[in-house]
Amino acid sequence: MRLFKGGVTVGAHPVLFLPGYSSLVISDLHIGYESALRQKGVFLPQDSYIAMRQRIEGLISATSAKRLVILGDLKHEFGKPSSQEWVEVKDLLESLRSIGVETHVVRGNHDNYVIAILSRYDVQLHEKFLLLDYIALLHGHVAIDIPKSARVIIIGHEHPAVSSLDSSGARYKFKCFLVGKYRGRRLVVMPAFSPLSAGSGINEIDQKDLLSPYLRESDIDTFVPLAVEDNIGIFRFPQIGMMRKSQAGENRKRVRNMHI
Repeated sequence: MRLFKGGVTVGAHPVLFLPGYSSLVISDLHIGYESALRQKGVFLPQDSYIAMRQRIEGLISATSAKRLVILGDLKHEFGKPSSQEWVEVKDLLESLRSIGVETHVVRGNHDNYVIAILSRYDVQLHEKFLLLDYIALLHGHVAIDIPKSARVIIIGHEHPAVSSLDSSGARYKFKCFLVGKYRGRRLVVMPAFSPLSAGSGINEIDQKDLLSPYLRESDIDTFVPLAVEDNIGIFRFPQIGMMRKSQAGENRKRVRNMHI
């Protein structure tokens, strides 16, 4: 599905492909998150990192991408990398180097102390953004000056998802892309690539509580969510504002029925 001129989705994956630049874009891998969860007493039955690495390798092969752009939060810990992060980040970079793909990382708010690892594998670290002609790629955790030539802004950070209720009141949540406008430019928000990051239901959050300043300073009600779900595909929801109104109406109806 085309999200903008020059940018398309790839199947039901949380990735964006830029054919004109042979570039695959992913965001928010949060490598090492499993270790952080284990420290909190949460143990998971599968290794999410292996699944991520295999998925990345498969997508590079499927698209014949020459460049991989990671839009920040390659690792999870804010401070120095944990032992799991060191091992898994190095393993991923070795895999990417063996494939021969050119790898770029745009720094996110979790990406402290990564330059030593990245430099060993000739990975380019971009402190603020990567500009591909008219496309600016950044993490999105802070507002920065973006060149006027950039007509499209692609960010991560928010981990967007969309929540939906069925007729029985059961709630479902899907990772999604968000597509809208920021100060007259096309803004695309990437879903988190990590399978452990389910995301936040954008249609259930007050605008002031959104993480990214790019979304807090936009008219979020005009944004369109495009959900991506394994084994289902990619499907378009109504604008956020329309979803909010619909859900408010359904909530009022359920409250009235409870009093009958």
